[in-house]
Amino acid sequence: MQFRQVLVPQPTDLPDLLQTDKVLKLLPAAEYDKIPKDTLIYWCSKYARYGLPTQELIVWLRDYIGDRHTIEIGAGNGDLAYHLNIRATDSKMQQLAEVKISYAKMAQPVINYPNWVEKLDAAAAIIKYRPQVVIGSWITHWIDPNKPVPEGGGNIYGVKEDELIASGITYIMIGHRITHHYKPILQVPHHTWYLPFLRSRTSGNQYDNCIHIWNEKNN
Repeated sequence: MQFRQVLVPQPTDLPDLLQTDKVLKLLPAAEYDKIPKDTLIYWCSKYARYGLPTQELIVWLRDYIGDRHTIEIGAGNGDLAYHLNIRATDSKMQQLAEVKISYAKMAQPVINYPNWVEKLDAAAAIIKYRPQVVIGSWITHWIDPNKPVPEGGGNIYGVKEDELIASGITYIMIGHRITHHYKPILQVPHHTWYLPFLRSRTSGNQYDNCIHIWNEKNN
């Protein structure tokens, strides 16, 4: 994913947000609001976190998903899947040499994927597990390497979200109104929620975090 480098002073006292197994602790949104913004941005950058699962988000997603078979794509460190108790998959593109070089130029640490996050790109994960629901948090969409980079960016290793949606699977994408404004799939009919308990590494307004859902079906 492409990020604008945010230069903030290195805090001297970082919050303790990880469990002993390096999974993000499951905290209420209010706990994140107690952390100074610059400190939270720095922590998220240092530990390669993008979306921050909250207790309220996990309850909301469990209620929405019901008993439908669900997987996470682009799971990264796997925090969301861990707390939802669903399968975590990721292409693990941030371990590619060329991606590491690109991130180093942006002073962005890459994800150190845990072993229990299965190395599968989104298409392969869907073929293998045949889910009814796919969740993606702060997903980078695919762009054609033979064309100029479009406004809003993307990545040649990203997810072909248009194909995912065309498959008819319910797709839940957790993101940010400004950061993900140029996603092509936002032109496809969907439902958007702005929920007060969504938190992320954004340098903008936390209340612009949102959930988009395509191919909604009843539980």
